[in-house]
Amino acid sequence: MYRTLAALALLYIVPAHAQDIAPGLWQITMETRVSATPGFTPAPYTLNQCLTAADARDPSRVLGGVANPGATGCTYTDKGYSGNTFRFTMQCAGTFGIRTRGEVSFSADSLDGTISASADVGGQKVEFGNRIRGKRVGGC
Repeated sequence: MYRTLAALALLYIVPAHAQDIAPGLWQITMETRVSATPGFTPAPYTLNQCLTAADARDPSRVLGGVANPGATGCTYTDKGYSGNTFRFTMQCAGTFGIRTRGEVSFSADSLDGTISASADVGGQKVEFGNRIRGKRVGGC
């Protein structure tokens, strides 16, 4: 009976859809666009990251750093799952006071989504639109 209760508890603690992400080496790419400067198209930002089993169970552990590269003091103010889609809102304290909202869908070996952000740059609010994609490329 205790095993059954423990198994049921795990179903509520660890979202089943998060288990669909496979641990291993992932290549994650983010493209950024600044709405106020349509001609500004920086090169995509790509990183290779080893996802542990714990990371694979909780995509928020990985996406926070990717969504706000170089930012500090970031905390989720909201996060949730719907099927294989992770939605979140995050606030970062650092120099620019970055606020992000994102929606990323994933499977065992890929992820795809959008992340919108705003930051205080020199006293002005700057809006960013980001496209994030990732794929599992092998073992770590």
